[in-house]
Amino acid sequence: MDRDDEYRKQASDAQQMADKAKSPLDRESWLRVVQGWLSLIRGPGRRVAEQNFDDQVTDKGTGQPDSDERH
Repeated sequence: MDRDDEYRKQASDAQQMADKAKSPLDRESWLRVVQGWLSLIRGPGRRVAEQNFDDQVTDKGTGQPDSDERH
């Protein structure tokens, strides 16, 4: 498994924890972890990963800003 795949796996695991979070604060914290892992991905796959994250944020109504707004 290359580094980017490992980062994606870690982001996926953190996303699962965010989905299970009982409080909005815990969920927000886990989503920051997800974004942190995704930010480590290099190259074209990074944009795809960030877009998937943004789509999930929009779909789930977390209120997080798009990844483009944080840079």
